[in-house]
Amino acid sequence: MKQDDAVIDLRIPVQALRRGLSILELISFAPDGAGLSLSEISTQMGLKRSTTHNLLKTLCLCGYAENDGSGVYRGGWKLRQFGRALSLSAYQSVLFRSVLGGLAARSGEALVFATLLNGRRRVVARASGGQEIQVDLIRMEPESMSIWGTVTGKILAACCSAPELALVCRHYGLPDSVSWPGIGSLQELQTALGQIRRQGLSSNFTAQVCSAAVPVYTGRQQLLGALGIHFPQYRHNPAEDQAMFALLRQGAAELSAALETIEAEEQSTAAAPAAVDRPSDSD
Repeated sequence: MKQDDAVIDLRIPVQALRRGLSILELISFAPDGAGLSLSEISTQMGLKRSTTHNLLKTLCLCGYAENDGSGVYRGGWKLRQFGRALSLSAYQSVLFRSVLGGLAARSGEALVFATLLNGRRRVVARASGGQEIQVDLIRMEPESMSIWGTVTGKILAACCSAPELALVCRHYGLPDSVSWPGIGSLQELQTALGQIRRQGLSSNFTAQVCSAAVPVYTGRQQLLGALGIHFPQYRHNPAEDQAMFALLRQGAAELSAALETIEAEEQSTAAAPAAVDRPSDSD
């Protein structure tokens, strides 16, 4: 094979990849996360509708784009997962940790922040509330623990996308009688997770420890992680449960705002990207 022939053979798949990435850029940065229609994408890309539709179909099948049925395309669950992974650096920032530490100080109890990566729960930050007697967060929320045995894990599973939940079940399996009593089938699991999702809260009060967790979303309502609280049962006052849940939800909003501030600062200091080459069908 001549060298020119090799270049010609490679040109088509590379061109398709470049077009696909350009489409992902368009739909990811659509104003307010509103997404774009097939017609809008086709026009901005300078491609035929049929070509654009085939590219979008592939992106949707692979989880990088999604169509909610209204004809509008947005970033898919895999893109959201990438976003969480990229946010890990922000979790180590002074601002994020100061916000988490401030929440722990206000509550007086131990807090934990966990996220979901590739179907696995990952604890990324812990904070002590400063009480003389504290719940051991390493023991309560170890990395190796089943996602079903923690309140943060249940929130993550309840609020993630359906494809991500499938990954969770593939990795952890269904809950056993120890990690989540009363759940013996996938249907029972989905019902229980649906209830948690509607409540926006997962809680577990035992004879020794009380735990609760709420989801943390971006401004576009994309799941970032879960904020959990753990404290000894003897400090539990049922009359103050709603106030504690409200504090958790307020904390989730503050963490979300902190992460968005960090990401905005990183974007403003980054060099402006070069204009994206949008090849036409004639390329």
